[in-house]
Parts: sequence; C-alpha cells; structure tokens
Amino acid sequence: MIKTEQRISEYPSISVAMATYNGGKYLAEQLDSILSQTLRPAEIIVCDDQSTDNTPEILEYYHNKGLLNYYINDQRLGFIGNFKKAVSLCNPGNYIALSDQDDIWLPSKLSLAAKYMENIDEADSPAIVYSDLILIDQDKNLINSSFRNELGQGGYIYCLETLFFGCFVNGCTILMNPAMRSYFSTIPDQGILNHDTWISMIAYTFGKADIVPEPQVYYRSHANNATEVGGFKRKGRLKRLFSEIIHSFKKNDLFEDQISFTSDFYNTFQNKLSPEQKKLFVRFIDLKGKSWLQKKIALRMFFRWKWKKELATR
Repeated sequence: MIKTEQRISEYPSISVAMATYNGGKYLAEQLDSILSQTLRPAEIIVCDDQSTDNTPEILEYYHNKGLLNYYINDQRLGFIGNFKKAVSLCNPGNYIALSDQDDIWLPSKLSLAAKYMENIDEADSPAIVYSDLILIDQDKNLINSSFRNELGQGGYIYCLETLFFGCFVNGCTILMNPAMRSYFSTIPDQGILNHDTWISMIAYTFGKADIVPEPQVYYRSHANNATEVGGFKRKGRLKRLFSEIIHSFKKNDLFEDQISFTSDFYNTFQNKLSPEQKKLFVRFIDLKGKSWLQKKIALRMFFRWKWKKELATR
C-alpha cells in the first residue's frame, strides 16, 4: 500500500494496474509521474512478464520504499494476460487506472478521470473514462499534440458504429469502475486486438463511456511499443486510398481482424445487447469475406452522420 497524505473525501480510491516487460529504460519516469499525481493512487500493482533487463530491480527499489507491490509471473502470460493478472490483483472496490510502462502521465490525469467517472458511475453498469494522448518520440520531442489526429480519428463521433472499424480508446488512458473490472477477465488471452478494444466495446454497448477533453498522457513512439505505433506516419487521403486498392488485389483483408474480433465479442455478449445493437453487429460481421469495394461502401454507411462537420451543419 502507498503511504499517502490525507485523501480528499469526495474522491474514490484508485488502483493503478501496470504490466511490464523489459521496460527498464522508461519505467522509473513513468512511476514517478504516477506518484506525482494530484490525486495519489491508493495502490500501484505491477505484474512483470519475466523481464530480462533491469525492470525487476527498478520495481524492487520502489517496492522497498513502500510505493508499489509487484509480482513476477511464473511463466510468460503475454501482453493481455499480464494486464488481466494485474487488474485481478487490485482492490475490487477501487476504480482502476491502466498504465503502460513507458508513458508519462500529466499530474491531473487521475483527478480529472475520477471527476468524469463520478458523473457516469453506477453500481451495476461497467464504465470507462479515457482521454486523447500527446504523441512524443523517445527523446520526448513533440510529434503531435493529439494522437487521435495523428491516426486520422479526430474528425468523427466516437460511438459503437465507428468503434467497429477501429478502436479510438487507448488502454493507457483508461480509468474503469468496479463493475467494468468484473468483465476484464472475459478478454480473450490470444485476442486479435488488444484489451482496450474489448472493454471499449463493453462500454459502448451495455455500459457507459466518457472522455476527458484534454490529453492527459505523453505517449512515446518507439520501436518497442506494445501497440506497434513506433515510426507511424499518417498517410494523405489519396495515398492511403491508392495503397488500399493495390493491397486489395494482393489480399482482401480489409477490416478482417475487426470483423473476427467483433464476432467473438458478439458471441460472448449477445444476450446483453439491445435488438438494435444486435442488428448493427450482424450487419458488420456479415462483411466477412466481402469485396474491398463492398467494405468501403459499408464504411461510408456506418459513418453516415458521424462526421463532426456534417453533424454541425445539419
């Protein structure tokens, strides 16, 4: 348990769940940013997936100062399994913030997330609060003040229809309530997409979600990112379209990972979905194996009235 000053009574207790693997290069800076929060976490739980660098030594140092508890896995669990274990070890009554090993949190991250969470939190309803990120390189030079814009995700409404085609929620920004914690174990260990997509879909179907307007995390782009965005550069619209067309002649795998993921989610939770949501899921899943052109037309239809400029001029 972290030794903290008197907590502000209106704020809930927060656990931080961190998954580490060979993250020694940036780990101490990330831990220091968590410990510098204006709303200090009640506990930091770290699960290490058998790191071979100095990660265990860094964790032992912070543990000996009473700042965190850490566990080294008996066998490799992988990225998703390691996060599932860390979440399972957190206090079940706390809000839980997910943390990567190589980011830097702004001091207001937890306090703002808790404020927004309290507006949507209900005992039996799984909920998340998340934010955008500030994209930096490994030397902390600014790449883009909005990770969403860097990915081309800044121009549309965040909802179930747009979530089908690509996750706009990054796990390292998420704060979840205790009800969402109970669903974390349902994430497939060998899932096609990461844990953040699974719990985001829970929130946008039978749960709740809200977004802190300003980015609260500096996200490093480097070769070892678990989300594999190191060196990412957003293509222009025409260049991206041309690239997709050329690729479609070689292999039509457009949205196939998203479709397989959505099918797994639907099979797991279809009894919790509304009739209208079921129709949306089936409509998207039925795109499996369709031509590139059919998928692109479906994309336009799913995103109809979801573009912010269109919405503003209706």
